[in-house]
Amino acid sequence: MKYNSRAIALTYLKHAESSIITKLFTEEKGLQTFIVKGVRSKKSKKKLGLFQPLQLAQINASYIAKNSLQYLNEIALADNKLAEFISMKNNFIALFIAEVLSKSLHENEEDRRLFKYVWDIKITLNNAKEISANYPLIFLLKLTSFFGFYPSNENFLNTYFDMEKGEFIDTEGIYTLNKENSSYLKFLLNENDCVIPYKNRNELLKSLIDYYKLQHHELKNISSHLIIESLRL
Repeated sequence: MKYNSRAIALTYLKHAESSIITKLFTEEKGLQTFIVKGVRSKKSKKKLGLFQPLQLAQINASYIAKNSLQYLNEIALADNKLAEFISMKNNFIALFIAEVLSKSLHENEEDRRLFKYVWDIKITLNNAKEISANYPLIFLLKLTSFFGFYPSNENFLNTYFDMEKGEFIDTEGIYTLNKENSSYLKFLLNENDCVIPYKNRNELLKSLIDYYKLQHHELKNISSHLIIESLRL
């Protein structure tokens, strides 16, 4: 079955001498894994830049349900900026978002609302000169709403956020954030523009990754958050 779709590149791995295996989040078919032959050769009409993390594209592809690797017939740039022309900071945020999605989405599950959300994120990263240092935290929180475990607003006045229960409680426990980080989390959930110290941002980032795991959406072997930490983004 052939189809046309908007698509968002997530990751790729080199395969054989000149090919790649890439994950694309498509509007029509959800997450798909493609083998793209010859793309790393100098004569290829498909450019490797089209598969950079969070690159927006328009594709023509073939879908065969029994195949684990699908075939990509055509791919073209859907926006006027390749990933390498975005600021370094925004590029690393895009890398982080793409890695999270590649590890949390399930193959063949269409989700047009989530697709539009991610598409709009990339347009923002393309055009914004200044991005909040809290952006990775905000993304992880908003993504939980698509997966069904957005933190509960019940008992919001309680002091500690319990990552296992997904709600605020009045006593500190094994899976709770400390008082300070629970307070910063409330600011983020209320969509308040707040300055979170670098140390607390890093702690919250790691805690939210743990939160995904406790909610059965483990982000296995994720590494791009370490770049964000090291560059103090």
